[in-house]
Amino acid sequence: MQRRTFLLKTAGLATLSFTGIPSTWANDAVDTPRVLYVLLRGGMDGLTAAPPIGDRDYDQIRPTIGIQKALRLNADFGLHPALGTLHRLWGEGHLAVVHSTGFAYTGRSHFEGQDVMQTGIMTPYAVNSGWVGRGMERAAIDSGVAISIPMPLILRGNTRATTDFPNWMPMLRATDTDAVKKLWANEPLLAPFTDAIQLANDGMQTRGMGKEAFEDAKSMRGLARVAAAQMREDGGPRVGLIDMRNGFDTHASQGAEKGGHADRLRDLDTLVASFKEAMGERWAHSLVVTVTEFGRTAAENGTTGTDHGVGTCCFLAGGLVTESKVYADWRGLEKRALFEERDLPATIDINAVYAKVLERSLALSPTQITSGGVLDFKPHPALNGLFGLG
Repeated sequence: MQRRTFLLKTAGLATLSFTGIPSTWANDAVDTPRVLYVLLRGGMDGLTAAPPIGDRDYDQIRPTIGIQKALRLNADFGLHPALGTLHRLWGEGHLAVVHSTGFAYTGRSHFEGQDVMQTGIMTPYAVNSGWVGRGMERAAIDSGVAISIPMPLILRGNTRATTDFPNWMPMLRATDTDAVKKLWANEPLLAPFTDAIQLANDGMQTRGMGKEAFEDAKSMRGLARVAAAQMREDGGPRVGLIDMRNGFDTHASQGAEKGGHADRLRDLDTLVASFKEAMGERWAHSLVVTVTEFGRTAAENGTTGTDHGVGTCCFLAGGLVTESKVYADWRGLEKRALFEERDLPATIDINAVYAKVLERSLALSPTQITSGGVLDFKPHPALNGLFGLG
């Protein structure tokens, strides 16, 4: 099987990427970790996804969009009813929820926030590499090919990565690739890419799949299955990315148990369910991690929606989770406890959560993560025990 990064672009809704494996794990065992990152663009509302059912102020500040039929986790928190798969994983001991978390960035701009969530750097547009890519590079992971133009920012930083793009059209003929090699043979800037074109053409399993299969691959179920089909293979990609591009920016008519935000959470739940099923025995050593640029305002606005906020929640689901638990430094929803009296505060640095993910999945120590320029983070004692780590 070719080592590669795979990105399947859908009709403006989502993309899928995955990337290579550590050279030391080329002949990996079934227990070699796999991580699928899911970008939730637009700002997922943590108070909808994991409502604080034990907080007396919740219903007061959200009289219309508050979740009344939450799936109970413990006395303090629940899950949105659209997240049935995640709730079952909680019962199996394989769901961690980190609440009142987020990036130290507080500018509330989608453009800046989405740059920050991919680079891990709190100054927007300061670097052109992503924290996952830098983690791969630090762990000496062999690169693959990103089926995307351009490479997703969060995966950039692995210097050996290349790009391609899948489609339903037939593969190139040998005469075509030979003609390209001949045409570019004396062009120094182009000649090095002829081998990459040949490799991508020979190894791309999605080419020639047919239009119907390609349409199915664009659904959340399809994206997850395509990812799992690659990631469950021996020597397959260690890291994947699904980018849910739209739907979480619910300024108006957000809904509660039903509505726009609920629909996106259901998409996320479907994705996790399909990935779990398709990974088979590899699921026991896999992890799905959510990433979003910021949360939303604690109180609903005048159009029964929420605006750009700060704190949110993060889901970590899979066999790599050793204990179902809500990790939180919860300050409450009273106005005086909120950031600028409007937002759930990010009391736990989300970079500290992602550092734990890198530590567990790539065998990087906290010192390697910080001194190696992978990710700066502020540790929090509330995270002790996550993945069985101190």
